[in-house]
Amino acid sequence: MSLLDGLASSPRAQLQSSKARMKKLPKKSQNEKYRLKYLRLRKAAKATVFENAAICDEIARLEEKFLKAKEERRSSPTDLAFMMRVPSTPWATAVLEYMPA
Repeated sequence: MSLLDGLASSPRAQLQSSKARMKKLPKKSQNEKYRLKYLRLRKAAKATVFENAAICDEIARLEEKFLKAKEERRSSPTDLAFMMRVPSTPWATAVLEYMPA
């Protein structure tokens, strides 16, 4: 009898008994589990696509803003110099009086 008791408590016997206790999920609930995983992934992918589009729009807006500022910066000195040469406005003539020739 003691030999059988030792056999029952062996690791292999414990493994088999734990397998018997493990409950297999029914097919329907497994499908539901994977369906929910799929929906979560789909939702995450959709959110990522919208976030990416928003980032692209913001980058395009900022690039446009920088280009506009760059053009204004380039044209400003030349416009100002042109206005200084043509004293058609009172402030331009006043500035020309104080500027050295």
